[in-house]
Amino acid sequence: MQWIYNILAYPFGWALGGLYELTHNYLVSLIILTVILRLLLLPSSIKQQKSSANQMRLTAKVNKIKKKYAGQNTREAQQKQQQEIQELYSREGFGGLGAGCAPMVLQLVVMTGLYGAIYQPLQFMIRLSSEKITALTEALKALPSEIANVNARPQLDILRHFDKLTMPAVMTQADIDAVHKFKSSFTAFGLNLDSIPSQDKDTLMILWLIPILAAATALLSAVYTFLRQRKTNPEMGKNPAMGCMLLLSPIMSGVFSYILPVGIGFYWIFSNILSFVQMIAMNVFYKPASLVASQMIDETVQRRAREKSIKETKALVDAHQAQTKK
Repeated sequence: MQWIYNILAYPFGWALGGLYELTHNYLVSLIILTVILRLLLLPSSIKQQKSSANQMRLTAKVNKIKKKYAGQNTREAQQKQQQEIQELYSREGFGGLGAGCAPMVLQLVVMTGLYGAIYQPLQFMIRLSSEKITALTEALKALPSEIANVNARPQLDILRHFDKLTMPAVMTQADIDAVHKFKSSFTAFGLNLDSIPSQDKDTLMILWLIPILAAATALLSAVYTFLRQRKTNPEMGKNPAMGCMLLLSPIMSGVFSYILPVGIGFYWIFSNILSFVQMIAMNVFYKPASLVASQMIDETVQRRAREKSIKETKALVDAHQAQTKK
């Protein structure tokens, strides 16, 4: 699994590092990258909105099929009902599950990539060579254990204890200045972005605000989605599983922001806020009711075109047969 982590870390790390070179501010770079990622995911969101509208349109047809078999509790009747519903979905090219899971999967991919980028700032932000990073890691190991321990995030620990290290010969003065400059920008609202709420006990109460805000902003989007779903598709809104799925995002945001560096938490907060704004904008510019009406018009036009084609074909066949008889 480590190779997957490394693969995902490279593109996000280099993108974040490139933005840092332009802005010289880590938090601003993270915000810009979050906005860019949201814009890249916009086509997926539009597709999901249209898929939701398509599901609303198909709900009426599904209800007709269910009404047709109402009161028939035999196994054969239930199988026929499910078969007709599946044929309807297949005919319409509808697959709701994939549309619903895709955004969450993409979010996990982004989080994993940023996780790797934030954990390796010497490589991606300052862009030190592997030789220099290895030498700094050895210098970190030389510190007393009560000051620093080399763990799963050595590059972050090197930054935190950089002034206590005995500088290796491979480090130039330009390298040292670059590290000090980066350290000064690796903060946000007085918090070190390498801090972890679940581990850094000295500022635990302050750091708790990050996972709380991450969960709260995700919950805002979840509640808005649930209310909109109940309005546009009442039957699905009554499904208890729907409520459980909507709570998954806030829980994930809060838990990950608690056990991972603060930088990840800030990403979740910014991403959740942008997601909420995007949902409102999508509901304005891609209203489900308008999309359903448009789809129904297109369906009517296509049906009439097929009927016209069938009539014209029949007329040609009849004319040909009449000509043959003569």
